[in-house]
Amino acid sequence: MSKIAVTGARGLVGRFVLADLTAQGYEARALTHVWWPECPVRDQREGDVRDFDWVKQNLEGCSAVIHLAGIPSPKAGNDSAVIQTNVGGTYHILLAAGELGIKHVACASSDCTFGFTFSRHRPTPVYLPVDEEHPTHPDDSYGLSKLLGERAADAVVQRFPEMYAASLRISHVVGPEDYQQGTEFASWQDNPDLGPWNLWSYIDGRDAARAFRLAVESTRRGHDVFCIASRRSRSSIPSQHLAERYFPHAELRGLTGHASLEDSSRAERLLGFVAEY
Repeated sequence: MSKIAVTGARGLVGRFVLADLTAQGYEARALTHVWWPECPVRDQREGDVRDFDWVKQNLEGCSAVIHLAGIPSPKAGNDSAVIQTNVGGTYHILLAAGELGIKHVACASSDCTFGFTFSRHRPTPVYLPVDEEHPTHPDDSYGLSKLLGERAADAVVQRFPEMYAASLRISHVVGPEDYQQGTEFASWQDNPDLGPWNLWSYIDGRDAARAFRLAVESTRRGHDVFCIASRRSRSSIPSQHLAERYFPHAELRGLTGHASLEDSSRAERLLGFVAEY
């Protein structure tokens, strides 16, 4: 594999991805919305993923794409901007990759597709832990944008059968510094009321980066959706107790100890991904 393009390279996950790719000996092209003077890779391009011509021009010469760019929540912009940026940007990346013959694309989806996080009328889990087959009912622009991005991937790989697209439903991303005592993340451990919005799940940025790399290294074809979360919850309360307290009508499927309420076993089976941190 030659050069890997990384959109949203300046963001939280993008920084971890660039570090992981570099450590594994890959060349990376950083695609950023604004210029990043401290960019750790030499090949940086500035532009907007909403501009298809720019996207296609700046993916040329790459053998894979990790697409992270987008508005990260419905609070970061109005609903129209979230849909236009996230859905349009994802479609542009996928379509440009297909037209250029790039066969590997990994897109940042989100566990917000389930609808538990930002929806005004939040659904409740049908079963726990949730997996990729669980119903998705977001009514917010961000969760919807990620779900529509997954549908776009279905369509593009149908159009370009030699292509592989992976949509990674990453959970709340944390870095090594977040584990320290006194951080907001640490304060969530003993307060379960701060956790139902994404089932007390999280993913270390180093693990998320590895999952994206494994996705573009895969020899699979078509489109896969993967839940990407740590193997355990961020709560000090056992997972079965959390489920019974907050979601008493959900079917429990083998929850033991502090196991995550988001099941990432498909990524383990198909990509060889297991969260380490």
